[in-house]
Amino acid sequence: MKIRKLFKRAAAFALAAVTALSAVPATTALAAGDIGTISFTHTYDGAGNAMRYNSSANIGGHTAGGTGEYKYRMYVDGETAFCLQPGVPLKTGNTLAKASSNTWNALSADQKKAVGLALLYGYQGNIGNLSGSDDEKWLATQTLVWEFVTGCRNATSPYSQTSTTVYSLHFGSNYANSGARAAYDQIVSFMTRHSTIPSFMSAGKKDVTKELAYKDGKYSLTLTDSNGVLSEYSFTSSDSNVKVSKSGNKLTITSKKAIDDKARITATRNNTPTVSSGAKMIAYGDPNLQDVITGVENVDTMTAYINVETPTGTVALKKTSEDGVVAGISFTIKGDGFNKTVKTDKDGNITVEGLFPGTYTVTEQSIDRYEPQKTQTVTIIGGKTSTVTFSNTLKRGSLEVVKTSEDNLVDGVKFHLYGTSLSGLAVDEYAVTDKNGLAKFENVLISGSTPYTLEEVDTAIRYVVPASQTAPIEWKKVTKRSFTNILKKFNVTVLKTDVETGKKPQGDATLAGAVYGIYKGEELVDTYTTDENGQFATKYYICGNDWSVREIAPSEGYLLDTTVHHVGAEPIRTNLINLP
Repeated sequence: MKIRKLFKRAAAFALAAVTALSAVPATTALAAGDIGTISFTHTYDGAGNAMRYNSSANIGGHTAGGTGEYKYRMYVDGETAFCLQPGVPLKTGNTLAKASSNTWNALSADQKKAVGLALLYGYQGNIGNLSGSDDEKWLATQTLVWEFVTGCRNATSPYSQTSTTVYSLHFGSNYANSGARAAYDQIVSFMTRHSTIPSFMSAGKKDVTKELAYKDGKYSLTLTDSNGVLSEYSFTSSDSNVKVSKSGNKLTITSKKAIDDKARITATRNNTPTVSSGAKMIAYGDPNLQDVITGVENVDTMTAYINVETPTGTVALKKTSEDGVVAGISFTIKGDGFNKTVKTDKDGNITVEGLFPGTYTVTEQSIDRYEPQKTQTVTIIGGKTSTVTFSNTLKRGSLEVVKTSEDNLVDGVKFHLYGTSLSGLAVDEYAVTDKNGLAKFENVLISGSTPYTLEEVDTAIRYVVPASQTAPIEWKKVTKRSFTNILKKFNVTVLKTDVETGKKPQGDATLAGAVYGIYKGEELVDTYTTDENGQFATKYYICGNDWSVREIAPSEGYLLDTTVHHVGAEPIRTNLINLP
C-alpha cells in the first residue's frame, strides 16, 4: 500500500506539473463561489491496482481514452465530480464557472433526469449498496453518465444500451476493470428496477381504471402483479372507505359502499435512495475545457396508479349559453325512486354520482331571457358516466321600420337600434331601407323593462332630422315603427326703410312698390312687391346654399339697391331682412 500512495502522490505531482506548464486561457474575473478548481487522482481497483482505459474512441470529434492509459478521477474543489465530455482536455488547476455548462444545458429533460438517476443509484446516492472499491463505484457511475450524455444508452425506462462505444472504453479484454463493471451492472439493475411498477398499474401517462365487483354486501377486486415488484411498494387510497391489502404478488381492493366517482390507489416505491438537500447538482463549464458536474438531486419518488370504481353510474351535465351565463342554473333529475334538484357550478357543470342504472329525465328551470329547453332523457349505465348537454339560446324578436318622405326618396336610409337587452348584453345594430322604404332588424335580442332606442342616422341634409323613438323587442314578435322625412324649408320677410331716416321715406318718396326677386343661383324664381309699409313676406322654399334676394326695381324716389342678400342656408322658419 505504501507503493500505491507514493504512486498516487507522484501522479498528482505530474498532473500539477503539466498544468503549470500549460497556457492559461483568458477568463473573466469571477467571485470565489462562482468557480470550481479541478484536481485529479489515479483510480484503483479493489486489489490496489491502478485502473486503466481498456480502449479509445472518437466521440464528438475528441479522442477519449487510450488503451493502457491511466484512468483519472476528478474533483471540483475537493468534491467528487463527473466528466460530461469524453476526450475533452482538462487539467489539475483549471477552473470552471459554476452553472455555465453548455453541454449540460443542451441535454434533453430525459437525459438530465437519467443522469440524475444514475448518480442517485450510483456513487453519489447509493454508494453503500454497491460492491467494489470507492474508485470502482465512481468509475461505474462515470460510465453511465457518459452513456446518457452521448446517447449510448436510452434516457427513458428501461434505459437500454444503444452502443458499446463508451462501455468499451472502461470494460473489455485489455483491461476488464471487473470490479467497476460489477458496480456498473448493479446501478443499471437498480435504475431498471426503479422504473418497474406493478403490472396492473400505470405510471401516470395513461390512467388504468378497474371496476369493483359487488358480492355479499361489498365491492372487491383482486389483481395479480406479473412484474414481481408488489412487495417493493406501499399502497394508499384516496377514499377512506376503500381498503387495500397485499399478499405475495396479489393486491386486493375492497369497499363496503359504492364509491363516489372513482378512488385512486397510489403505489409508492419503498427504499428509494435520498440525499441531503445540500447535495445539489451543479454543472461547471468553460467553452475551451471539459464540462463537469458534481452533486446529485433527489429524483421524484416512483409512483404508480390505478383507479377503481363501483358499478353505479354518473350523470355529467354540461351547461352552455349564448350569453355565457352558466353558473347557478337549476336542473331537476328524476328517475325510478330518485328526484333531485341541483345547480350548475361556476363552469356550468353538474355531476351526480351513485345513480343506479336506468332512464332519467333532466329538466332545466325556465329563465325569461332564454328560449324554453326541452326535457332530455339520459340512460345511466353502471360504472360509466353518461353526459347530457344543455345549450341556451337567447330569445329574439324583430323590428320593421317604414320610411316616408316629402320628396318620396326612401331608399338607402340608415337606422340605428341600440340599448341593453334583457340578458344584459348590448344591442348595437344597423339596418338600411330598401327601395320601398322598409328597413328590417331581424333576430334582435329581446329588450327588458327599458325599450331600445331607434334613430335615423346620416339623415340627408335636405331633411329635418326626425326625433328618435323607443322600440321594445318581444320574443317571436315584430315591432313596427315609421319615420317621415320633412324637407328643410325657409321663408323671407323683407322690411324696406329709408337709409337716412332709418324708417319713414323723405319728401315725395315712397317705400311701396319696390320689386324684389327670389333667385336660385342666377335663376329668378318669384317676385314680390313691397306694400305701403315697405314690407313683403315670401312663401316657403326648400333650403339650399344658392338662394338670394335681390331688388329688381326701386320704389318711387329711391335708387336701385344692387346688394345680393343670401338666404335659405339654414332651416329657419323666417329670414328677416332689413333693406335700405
